[in-house]
Amino acid sequence: MDISLNIILDRISHYRYEAYVNLPSDTVFRRVSILSREPKDTQSDCLYVCRLSDALRVSGQGLYICVRDRLQDALETRDKLDGMIIINENLEPEQLFSEIQDTFVLINEWYQNMQDAVIRQKSIQDIITMSESVIGNFISVSDSALTLVAYTKNIPTDDPTSLFLIENGYHSDEAIRKFKVNKRFDAWMSANGLIVSTDGKISKYVVISKVFAFDETYFTHVVMTCNHREMTPGLIDLFSHMIRILSHYIRRNWEERKDYDHVYGSFVVDLMQGKIAGREAVAERAGIVGIRPEDEYIVLLLTGGGGDSAAFPGLLAHDIARRFPLFRSVYYNCRLILFLHHAELARYMAEQDMGNSLNAYFQENNVFCGMSDVFRDLLEFPSAYGQAELALEESGSVDRDGDIAWEPAPQYSNIARFDTYFATALLNKSEKYEKLWKSGRYGKMLIELARGDAEKNTNNLEVLYAYLTNERRATDTATALHMHRNNVVYRISRIEELLHISLDDTKTRLNLTVSFLMLRSSGLLREYKKYGVLFGSGE
Repeated sequence: MDISLNIILDRISHYRYEAYVNLPSDTVFRRVSILSREPKDTQSDCLYVCRLSDALRVSGQGLYICVRDRLQDALETRDKLDGMIIINENLEPEQLFSEIQDTFVLINEWYQNMQDAVIRQKSIQDIITMSESVIGNFISVSDSALTLVAYTKNIPTDDPTSLFLIENGYHSDEAIRKFKVNKRFDAWMSANGLIVSTDGKISKYVVISKVFAFDETYFTHVVMTCNHREMTPGLIDLFSHMIRILSHYIRRNWEERKDYDHVYGSFVVDLMQGKIAGREAVAERAGIVGIRPEDEYIVLLLTGGGGDSAAFPGLLAHDIARRFPLFRSVYYNCRLILFLHHAELARYMAEQDMGNSLNAYFQENNVFCGMSDVFRDLLEFPSAYGQAELALEESGSVDRDGDIAWEPAPQYSNIARFDTYFATALLNKSEKYEKLWKSGRYGKMLIELARGDAEKNTNNLEVLYAYLTNERRATDTATALHMHRNNVVYRISRIEELLHISLDDTKTRLNLTVSFLMLRSSGLLREYKKYGVLFGSGE
């Protein structure tokens, strides 16, 4: 195999040397040789060891590690020394050659052993164990649920995160909190190559890692903590060699998992991508994964909130499978989908208190969820996904601090149901339509009320909305607003006079209700909030 100059320099770092090459270097060699006194030619894939005086006589291209045997003079120009590593020590070239050759033998044997392990279908743990003496730092391998797969059992570590992982087989809540706070999952998923962390936020040591993701699914994570050997370009090259071998195992594990353990997931993905044509084909595939044609279905789409506790999809899927066994988790398009099916879904969810249990878990992990309507045709799965996505997007436009929220439910729940946001989600909220709404009669009415409330510290806008949502029942409106019923009747009559409308008219009520939805999505409520009006606060 090819050995990089970076690795060689690590092995001779105990010597004082001058490097007349660009470092770190992408130069690699297949072999090492003593430079003869009168070389006929040199080869670019060979690293030559010699005395400096011999190297200066060679006109061919190549790279030389030289032992200084002469006093520096005018002959040693930058052009002449280009491509040389000069060792300023009292030693023979043969001794230096022996050390470098031992390195070639060590690395080649290591790499050959790892290749043999792949052929003999040994485990990831075997690869990690045989890498201990070569790499020399603590290494761990974990899966998408952040549980331990393998680690360097003969290399000690004092890193608290690693110690907990070894002892328990999974990461601590504190470690996961740190991952979330520092947005590690986003960084891991967006990186193509090795990730080097030097900020000390997770570990006091430099950490080098590689994330394996397939079909945009976070699958396996290999982490090296530089607790014994400092990070150098040579160490990174060694780690990369090991990663190259591990990639064969991990890809094979992914293929096996995808083809067998995750037939359920592939079924859902094929539904989403329209790869199953016709109800008969859908029914056949559904039967393979244990879905009965008479079942009812519901789709939940999850997303991590910002801040200190954004969740990891793999860990969420693991926890949900443990806490809610009937839920199936599928990672699709960088989003975690939960799919639930049951012959009597509404009854099952009510009996299990599913809504409250899920919401408590989501709130604990700062996860927000869009929930579709119940459906009975699996070909409607993409539509149900769209419903969940719309509900999730719409819920994100509502403040959760209680200051600006028309309905109480979204304020306290991390689950956004499509039926709750149905009308708002389907509104066209483009800039063009927002302008039409603002300039239209019913848009102007509400904007006028909002401005009046801001100037006079009243709450006519809130009274009108409560009156409409309580279907013009004055008593219910009074209860919701903590007002006297007669006061509600008086205020509504004043609002009708102010706006020149009659709420007895069905079309007027419908248009005002739609206009309220546009008002909420427009962001104008936030603008008027700064003048002291708290819409939906109940005051």
